Amino acid sequence: MEKPVAAIELGSKKLKLVVGYELDGQIYVVYTLVKPYGHCIDAGVFSDPNKISATIASIREFTDPLAKLRINISDVILCLPPYNLGIFQTRQVTTVVTEDSKVSPLDLRNIYALIKNSAYPLNDKALVDVVPESFILDHGRIFKLAPMGESSSTLTVAAKVQTLPKVMVDSYKNVLINGGVISRRYVVSSLAAVELISSYEDMPHSYILVDIGSNITTVSFDGNEALYGSTHFAWGSDHITERIIEKFNINEAEAEKYKMMYGIDNRVMSFRAPVCAIADSAGHERRHYNDELNAIIKSELDIFVKNVNASVDTVVMQHDKSYRTFPMLLFGGGAELNGLEAYLTPKVLSEVVRVVRPQNLGARNGTFFNCLGMLLTNAKYVNVNDESHAKAGNLTRNPGK
Repeated sequence: MEKPVAAIELGSKKLKLVVGYELDGQIYVVYTLVKPYGHCIDAGVFSDPNKISATIASIREFTDPLAKLRINISDVILCLPPYNLGIFQTRQVTTVVTEDSKVSPLDLRNIYALIKNSAYPLNDKALVDVVPESFILDHGRIFKLAPMGESSSTLTVAAKVQTLPKVMVDSYKNVLINGGVISRRYVVSSLAAVELISSYEDMPHSYILVDIGSNITTVSFDGNEALYGSTHFAWGSDHITERIIEKFNINEAEAEKYKMMYGIDNRVMSFRAPVCAIADSAGHERRHYNDELNAIIKSELDIFVKNVNASVDTVVMQHDKSYRTFPMLLFGGGAELNGLEAYLTPKVLSEVVRVVRPQNLGARNGTFFNCLGMLLTNAKYVNVNDESHAKAGNLTRNPGK
């Protein structure tokens, strides 16, 4: 079995971990974990970094008797949100240095050093990743992946360089370090999602990608399986939950339950059954019905739609207007709302609206989408920081009794 790699995403309210490995372009999952820490991150800003670091420290070494696993995590791939993501194109060329003029790991290190140097000075930005689009050898030979062992006098690489605000990158790095874990590599969440979608069959090659989180929604543009841009706005599935709490006067757990149980329910019933019945302060029972719940959800979704359409305009601003009609792919925990596709389709310019869920056995919950994509990205692209690939450390299976 390939050496397992640990991928961590720090969401607004919870840590998500996937341990797995890549084989023949697919991700095989060894272990997954979700650990809540409360609303501690808002659009990349940490309100309680110590609490997040403590949560990270709690997963460094643990045993899962049910899965018969003992996991020790010392370094990880860390997911970074694409807030104020910068993407620019570069093209660099280097001379192949081996005596037999065959492309070697040394040539790759040289070309990546040139790419890295071309990105400076970055000022308040940090270089996060380099995504090669093509490798070009003598006589115009073009390769999508690194052409190791191929004969050529030169190696040319066309690539996209990704940058993020240095302050934000440092914040994520520091909470990890304070939790006793080192990040060997950063991967932007939107890139991770694009790479995972590209690994699945029957997916479009160009699309608008919408990641609906608990408090933040990210909108990205993918053209021919390459990430071109990303933006975000402050709206998430928790906004619907908060309105249900307010209107029905119930607690968060109940509101979340009814939201996920019903969603937008347009079924015509032969009888009128309440969604829930609540006793008020005077002891009188108040009943709430589907039409009330639908109205609450739709009013929040109308805010969501307005922001999505504005974000699509922003993210494809420099491209042809026809790109606005590209398929819209939804993912993340907020995309699991019943009736979401049908409600959005007539309200956006995309001809198709589709919810995409992970297809990987052992991690089919939408919350693990970016972590799965990070594992794929890590296996596919060289780490621009030239560090050893992240690994899960010591992972052993306890003998059965």
